[in-house]
Amino acid sequence: MSSGMEGHRFFDLVRWGVASTDINAYLSNEQISRIHLKGAVFTPNKNEYFPIPQTQIDLSAGADGKPMMTQNPGY
Repeated sequence: MSSGMEGHRFFDLVRWGVASTDINAYLSNEQISRIHLKGAVFTPNKNEYFPIPQTQIDLSAGADGKPMMTQNPGY
């Protein structure tokens, strides 16, 4: 099993399609000894992406005033 919490490996796990499995396995093991991780879970199709800042969505507005960018699902 690869370790999902090595910052630089996160995007490899996402690209390989194993992020959810590996990170949730890591979290379930670590929740035993790290109280601050209690209840933490990796949500597929949400946690692979960052939210787009509202400012950037607002700045993407075309001449009609409608934004051309939309928020990533789940945010």
